[in-house]
Amino acid sequence: MAWAAVFVRTAAGVFGVWYGTVWLVCCIGYYQLRKKFSHKPRPFPPPPASAVSRTLPGISILRPLKGIDTEFEACVSSAFEQAYPTFEILLCVDDAEDPAIPVVREIMARYPSVPSRLFVGAEHCGVNPKVNNLVRAYDAAAHDIVWVLDSNVWVTSGAMARAAAAFEANPRTQLVHHLPICVAVPPPAWGARLDELFMSSAHAKFYTAINTVAVASCVMGKSNLFRRSVLNKVDPAGIRSFSRFIAEDQMIGDGIWKQGGRHAMDGDRVVQPIANTSLKEYFFRRTRWLRVRKYIVTAATLVEPMTECFLCGAMGAFAYSVFSSSPLISAPHFFLLHVAAWAALDYWIFCSIHSSTNIELTDSPSSSFSPTPYFARPNAAMAAHSGFPTWLLTWFLRESLALPIWITAMLGTRVEWRNRLFYIKPDSTAVEIRASPQARRKVLGSWFTS
Repeated sequence: MAWAAVFVRTAAGVFGVWYGTVWLVCCIGYYQLRKKFSHKPRPFPPPPASAVSRTLPGISILRPLKGIDTEFEACVSSAFEQAYPTFEILLCVDDAEDPAIPVVREIMARYPSVPSRLFVGAEHCGVNPKVNNLVRAYDAAAHDIVWVLDSNVWVTSGAMARAAAAFEANPRTQLVHHLPICVAVPPPAWGARLDELFMSSAHAKFYTAINTVAVASCVMGKSNLFRRSVLNKVDPAGIRSFSRFIAEDQMIGDGIWKQGGRHAMDGDRVVQPIANTSLKEYFFRRTRWLRVRKYIVTAATLVEPMTECFLCGAMGAFAYSVFSSSPLISAPHFFLLHVAAWAALDYWIFCSIHSSTNIELTDSPSSSFSPTPYFARPNAAMAAHSGFPTWLLTWFLRESLALPIWITAMLGTRVEWRNRLFYIKPDSTAVEIRASPQARRKVLGSWFTS
């Protein structure tokens, strides 16, 4: 029937446009990542403090702590080794019995020249434990620019200077953030491998592309610098007001964006070493991310499956089969070529990121900094030194799990974070579920809960 043919051609046209758009976005991400991570870092160490202190502002680093994460000491110490004239470090922990406290005190004693304070006890102003943990330090910070840096990530010594320079380069820049990546460390586990690959392929390219075209705020909270004076204009309560949300990073970025503040993403990365993460843990952590995001960036979350390799490739193959009157190859072969090209480019950018070309290696005997830890060195990623066949198997598993994870996320509203259970409301705020241990086990035992 004529209407059926019109419908098929219309659907194929929409699919074809979508297919081309996704590839365009991917190529923007590929280009920008290659550009950012293939060059040598700017001169290190920077000019003497007397030369830069007149132009570079003071910065307060805020690090929320809870427990001892993988390579915890190296990650926390990296904040103390910033090549920058004026900064302080404010470490925050909720529980006075937290095992991180003695380790952090030892690190603080190791760097007596770096102003640092440890805040024990959170101010409970909402459901978000990270924000509650940060409030006291946020109020006590000596500088207007604060750097919220998670305790489980390592950062290179030149990162603060380059972030400050990004603020100075453009008066409209009110938030600077870094690309987060994961490195799986021994013993190998499939969940850790998947996290490592996802963060350095699918997540990295789209995160970078969206921030390049700058049509909206897109921020992940591993490493963010912003001015308190600007955030307090968004809401006079400052960071307290964002304790209503689990995704405080995206909401802070969105609030600053709506005030006219632009975001900058420089060429630095923050490295999270991960170990012993199971496949199940990976599955439900990705589910949690999507459930938190689906009310904040609803449109982007709904179309996400169509930005993944397999479904996007199927849409492109369908459009090709409809509009190619005398195709050189069949639609199945088109799909296979698409998958091969997608995988090859993902591998290319994965290797570019983990080549660590733009990381200052502090291995000289004359260096005043600790040697670069093994997980931040070139090609430290588990998949990078396990060979291409292992990488390809991990990539195929990651792509195959993308749609099941998305479906699971769409069918639920509860998330578990730091051993606490929350219900995500349609207005993006969260409510902590206070249930009996028996009821909680029943909820967490459900397939649709992460």
